[in-house]
Amino acid sequence: MKKILFKLLFGLMLIALFPVQVAQACSAFIVGKDLTTDGSMLYGRTEDYPYAPDGGRHNQNFVVVPAKDYKEGDKIEDESNGFTYPHLSHEMKYTATYDAARGDGSNGNFGAHGFNEVGVSMTATVSATPHDKILKADPLVKDGLPEASMIDLVLPRAKTAREGIEIVAKTLDEKGSAEGNIIVVADKNELWYMEILSGHQYVAIKFPQDRYAIFANTYYLGHVDLKDKDNVIASKDVEAVAKKADHYKTDKDGKFHIADSYGPDEYTERNRSRTYAGITLMDPKADVKYDDQHFDLLRKPTDPSKKYSLEDVFAEQRNRFEHLKQFTADDLAEPGKKVDTKKYKYALGNENVIDAHVYQIKKDLPSPFGGIVWLGLAQSRNTPYVPFYGLVNDTYGAFKVRSAKYDPTSWYWAVWHIDQMVMKYPDLFGTSIQDKWKKMEAGWIKEQAALDQKYSGLTDDQAKALQGEVTKESMDRADVIFKQIKATEKEMEDKIREEKGLEADFVYDGYNKANLMAAAEKDSSDKKPETCQEALGDTPKKASQTQDSSVVFSVLLGVLAVCGFSLAGFFYKKSKNKEDE
Repeated sequence: MKKILFKLLFGLMLIALFPVQVAQACSAFIVGKDLTTDGSMLYGRTEDYPYAPDGGRHNQNFVVVPAKDYKEGDKIEDESNGFTYPHLSHEMKYTATYDAARGDGSNGNFGAHGFNEVGVSMTATVSATPHDKILKADPLVKDGLPEASMIDLVLPRAKTAREGIEIVAKTLDEKGSAEGNIIVVADKNELWYMEILSGHQYVAIKFPQDRYAIFANTYYLGHVDLKDKDNVIASKDVEAVAKKADHYKTDKDGKFHIADSYGPDEYTERNRSRTYAGITLMDPKADVKYDDQHFDLLRKPTDPSKKYSLEDVFAEQRNRFEHLKQFTADDLAEPGKKVDTKKYKYALGNENVIDAHVYQIKKDLPSPFGGIVWLGLAQSRNTPYVPFYGLVNDTYGAFKVRSAKYDPTSWYWAVWHIDQMVMKYPDLFGTSIQDKWKKMEAGWIKEQAALDQKYSGLTDDQAKALQGEVTKESMDRADVIFKQIKATEKEMEDKIREEKGLEADFVYDGYNKANLMAAAEKDSSDKKPETCQEALGDTPKKASQTQDSSVVFSVLLGVLAVCGFSLAGFFYKKSKNKEDE
């Protein structure tokens, strides 16, 4: 027990000394239609949950929010930070992938992504931290627009992608922002990328269809022509605030550079590692170096004939440095041992992913369909990507289970459990599970293409009339796939019992930094000073991913470090006294 405790304490001390950006761990991509194999627009995001005590395990629900009428005075009321905004008299139906923990009075909804009934889709958000100088000039607003309400604000209202951006811009002008964030909004005609840069500053661009982008928790926009009103939506003071903050930066041509002006002086390691991995996976000959000062947002593949498929972007979200042999995913580092930060890096397909999604927007599909979301709940490294149209009016029951702990009837928890077994016993499973999903995904892609052809060219009214049929098709397919997931789960359990014994553990206890904290709390609760318990217990949930939460968490980890060193000294002294006796 003492050895275990020492290992845990050492691990905690290491964690506490690492650069902190635990509130920010999502990553995203965009591929314009000119660069895809089938002419569709592709975009997506992985949502990470690096929060003790449940790092990497946080149930998600895929649901349909029905259209609804409201009376005058009704408001959105965000439970995470107090943000409010008036409802419209009528709001549209939309899909959303919510936190199962919503409604507990503190967490917020965190809708993550979805389609509305007129075909507008959105993912929100990739969190980003504004520069300290910027925050002094234009602070974040405590009850301003948070990530937790972004989907619920935009999708019930927006008739086009541009209007979705305009709604966010208007809200930021009126209410301010609680966080630095990046969002993507799309319809069948265009896609918009928006950086929320500070309390009231923002820049959005209509994404060029001959480019791709990889971005992870920091700002990437370079110079933008702010006078181009057709393709740019920006706050009126975005340059003035940078100058006021004494942090106005220019590019090599002397033009205003947004990311350098509003973002940190340099990337954190976790942002650098994921962006670099994504770029070099998409384009192995890309002219980038790991330690580049910044990575350009808008990119073209080196090979002008290169086109990207669904399989390519699934691989991007699952990537664990397979193409960069000098790096190893840091969730494979052994707890309690010194971590070689030159080798161990934060991967795109990391321990904390709780939702991965890819949106495929096809111009030939009628607007009510929106397109297809390829949904991969739980860790992207071992999740299957399953297709659903935005037209559906209901979702499969396994997506709606709201348990905070493993539940055999839950889609999320079944996949989470499969991932845990893969990571716990690599000698038994290797890449076999991911290979299995890839094979099945290839079949679903073919099936989906046939369905797309069946429904292409319909009028909007004809599409709406098929809502029930499309929903039933979706439900039936989800039922078949979930049974396959459960069968795989059982086969893995049986194999573990056969090879490792009847008492074998199914849960991976590797280097998850958040869960390591929870383990330390559990194993030493009877010995730790109250201040250490409080530090662990006060670790933020997935509430607003703000500068404040990062600061609070930094302080908490500092307390952990002090507690850890104190406890280590205490136990060392105690063991030394015993030896002397």
